[in-house]
Amino acid sequence: MSLFPEEPLDLSASDGFRYFPADINQALDNGRYTILRKLGWGPRSSMWIVQDTTEKRPDYCAVQIFMVGKTREVEEHLLHLLGSKRTWRARLPRYQRVWLTVQRSPRGCGQSRPGSLPVHVVKYVAYQVLEVLVERLHHKKSLIMHSGIKLENIAFWPDTYKNALEIHLKDNPPATTQIADGLPVVRSQPLANYTVDLDYPMSEVVEWDLLVTGFGHTPETLLENPTCGLSTDIWMLGCLVFHLFTGKPLFSSTGTAAERLAEVRDVLHGISTIPDAWAMDGNVRALTNATPSRPSLDQRLKEALSDDEASPALEFLQMCLAFDPTARNSADSLMLDDGTWVEEGGACSCGFH
Repeated sequence: MSLFPEEPLDLSASDGFRYFPADINQALDNGRYTILRKLGWGPRSSMWIVQDTTEKRPDYCAVQIFMVGKTREVEEHLLHLLGSKRTWRARLPRYQRVWLTVQRSPRGCGQSRPGSLPVHVVKYVAYQVLEVLVERLHHKKSLIMHSGIKLENIAFWPDTYKNALEIHLKDNPPATTQIADGLPVVRSQPLANYTVDLDYPMSEVVEWDLLVTGFGHTPETLLENPTCGLSTDIWMLGCLVFHLFTGKPLFSSTGTAAERLAEVRDVLHGISTIPDAWAMDGNVRALTNATPSRPSLDQRLKEALSDDEASPALEFLQMCLAFDPTARNSADSLMLDDGTWVEEGGACSCGFH
């Protein structure tokens, strides 16, 4: 059994794979920031809540600490997207990291309750995701694929009062640090203790904080010679929107690439077809016969939504869930075209867009 239940702190530092062994109450950036809590970790970094000790009133940030080997990549490809967000480098024996302040007052970290969401809430989520793509990642100066637009990376936090985070941290102290092989082992405590009231009108919903932090069944990634790109994010957005509508993933097969492609083909029956250019692909040629009993996207939407809601939702999903990546709408058109389905989600609390 591993000594480290979360990120493996014993990976090689010389090869650039080691995580920074941070601890609660540890000072960062020459004492300016103090670590209060661990939010989580991923395949190349860990995430922490810190407090800025130079401010007279509590001022909190979420800090992402990258592995050694990802430092240069972050500096070259991500930092220019973050504008005025504060960054700094740590130089410690055996470690070299980029410490990246990604969000001030990270209130947007509480998972909403499981199950389906009202249509206006889904519109808000879709709009916020598209805004990230349009203004940051898919922008012509960036052209960066997100690749993680899925339910696990979407979280809500209804900011009902200014000192919400301060009170929450006081009521939910950090877990006790354990020591393993001389290194501090800190358990993650995502801010998932508050839930949102899903009956709130759009004027309230747009005041919520939203945090967007595998390819699964994206068709082009299931070919013998898989590809991916900006349009892959659009497919993932369509799958996310369906998941939020119904509380269930659009695709569930965990079989071979051909079996997953077959499921996609059946679910999108009457909506999108496999491109002729893929006809000679080995995984496409291995497709089994259609399964008529498998419910289509249209059928499943009508089971979850009213007739008035299902039709425009289906139209939006058709723009996202085309087999051919070149046939999918861009993030710009999905967000900015006149009368776009997500338009309501971009309104401020006063009702203006």
